[in-house]
Amino acid sequence: MKGVIVDKAGALPRVVDNLPKPKPAADQILVKSLWTAINPVDAFMANFGTLVVDWPLVLGVDASGVIVQVGETAQSKYNFKVGDYVCGCTRLGSPGHSTCQEYFLMDAAVTIPKPKNLDLVQAATLGVGAQAAALGLFDVLSLEFPTSAVSDKDEWVVILGGGGSVGKAAVQLAQVAGYKVVASCSSRSAKTVEKLGASTFDYKKPVEEQVEVVLEATSGKIAGIYDTAASDDPVVARQLFKHPAYKGEKHFATLNEWSGITDFEGGKTHLVQFGPIGRPDAAALNAALEKYTPIIVGAVEAGKLKASECEPIGTGGFEDAIQAYRYQSSGAGGPKKVVVKIQDE
Repeated sequence: MKGVIVDKAGALPRVVDNLPKPKPAADQILVKSLWTAINPVDAFMANFGTLVVDWPLVLGVDASGVIVQVGETAQSKYNFKVGDYVCGCTRLGSPGHSTCQEYFLMDAAVTIPKPKNLDLVQAATLGVGAQAAALGLFDVLSLEFPTSAVSDKDEWVVILGGGGSVGKAAVQLAQVAGYKVVASCSSRSAKTVEKLGASTFDYKKPVEEQVEVVLEATSGKIAGIYDTAASDDPVVARQLFKHPAYKGEKHFATLNEWSGITDFEGGKTHLVQFGPIGRPDAAALNAALEKYTPIIVGAVEAGKLKASECEPIGTGGFEDAIQAYRYQSSGAGGPKKVVVKIQDE
């Protein structure tokens, strides 16, 4: 089987044709990889080895494809069948699960059926962003879970990193749950984030200015802060928590699991531990993500959660997957999600 591998931390990616074709367990599906999105975590794993279970690492964690084989439980419990189109985030750094190869495994509990109104390119951008956003908002920050009877709230959610894929999904899902949103982003991304319904502030401005903009927009009524950019130092949240105009509960969630950020300024820090997705020892995480799948699909099909704007690289194939990886790693994609066609259906 063909695929793109990295032999060890820091090595350059290369195409091989000798990867074993994986076989799904009872609660898994085997997917033919059609489109893959490139995420910052791909370079993070390839360069530093973090989250890598075994080498060589095959690139890709976020994809869309078509089911070619279904495990017994995946069929009986989750109703997946051969020919279904699916998307989502796979197990990170685990052999057989990466998406820059001809076929890959997905754990049925955390697999997203492709929303009816998305094409395969758009669907490839959905997984990491929407799943990590939902986890941080509703599981980690314990914001009110969105239901059909949700009402608008006089509370705000602060999203740090609103221009990224997780940030943009968090902006939209918080509004699905009835919250108002103010998000940090670059001036380059501001119009895009504002079109999603958020007020914005420029993260490149002085911290004091950012804090004043947030407090002016929210009147201090903040339900929680979610750092989707995984910053090493939560300086904006720190200054918000200590400001006398801050009236909400002091809850800070971050995707940064590795810098040892602890509680500060009388608040509570919550780590969004998305990395073990799909693994058998991550039962609580998988159960939470399973619960969010119908919310994500419903929001997309209702037009309340839009797929990330994307930038396809090349015409398709594994060499183009390497080019897409290099392009995304260089930062050239900007706010757009870099995607690549792996193969024809």
